Amino acid sequence: MIHSEQSRLVSFVMRTVGGRPREIRRAIASVAANDWRPLEVVVVYQGPENAQWEDLQKLPAEFAGVDLRVVRNSASGDRRAENLNIGWAHASGRYLGFLDDDDTLAPNHVSLLLAALQATSKTWAYAQVTLRKENADLEIVSESTPFRRHAFSLKSLWSENFLPIHSFLIDRSKLHAALAERPFHEELDRSEDWDFLLRLAFYHEPAVIEEFTATYHVSTAGGNTNLSLMDSAGREERERLNREAWARCKAIVENRKATLAASVWWGNDYFGLPAPAAAVQDQQATPTPTIQRRSLRERVIRKLIRLLERLL
Repeated sequence: MIHSEQSRLVSFVMRTVGGRPREIRRAIASVAANDWRPLEVVVVYQGPENAQWEDLQKLPAEFAGVDLRVVRNSASGDRRAENLNIGWAHASGRYLGFLDDDDTLAPNHVSLLLAALQATSKTWAYAQVTLRKENADLEIVSESTPFRRHAFSLKSLWSENFLPIHSFLIDRSKLHAALAERPFHEELDRSEDWDFLLRLAFYHEPAVIEEFTATYHVSTAGGNTNLSLMDSAGREERERLNREAWARCKAIVENRKATLAASVWWGNDYFGLPAPAAAVQDQQATPTPTIQRRSLRERVIRKLIRLLERLL
């Protein structure tokens, strides 16, 4: 529940499984360096009560400039979507963003996104993100901007997720009821952010700012995965399980797309999906003049949608 006295509070949810003490401190420091107050960070740690858990509990004292809380999810397995929902429930702010434990924000990230939300009365806004490759010492190897798009397009988001999870800020007071509580699909351990964004963008058009205010960090170090410690049989099994997980999650996301598209009369045509069998039968049974009039109407609306996309 978002209380009125928290109407200016911006909360960030950060999930972690531990093991990256340098990176998580860099991430939190980037939040604390923002020129907006008040700020809250909710760190959701999934793991046992071990040395990593003890280290994470030191974070509130290290970052006194923000309201920082650390909560623990003791569940086993890959619960990345559940961890986001836990953080969502613990966050107190009207405005909410996400930040992975190895990514960072620019000092003006929050203020620019809030200004866009307030100027447009939109439910969410996103900024541009830089991709930074770095070595084991966190030194920059290269930078690029592969996520940038000239304009937002729901159809483009349908095809690929070009919005890293820390690029956007949400005004939770304006969210569609379907997204108000535990909005992340907990059966997903891949593409959980994309599934959420598909619904967010379907119900709410975003405000877009052109400034680059976030960085997506990728390590080039070979030791950031335990695959190198496995024998060939172990690697093959891990790869097989990974392929199965991606296939399972892809099926869930594709079903989500189909459900959303079917909820509006123009959805299947706009997204290039096949019409339901019943709709095809109805068209075949309809006299030809009616089909022509409906086809013309749909063509005009499609052109209007494309024109609006180019203008936004």
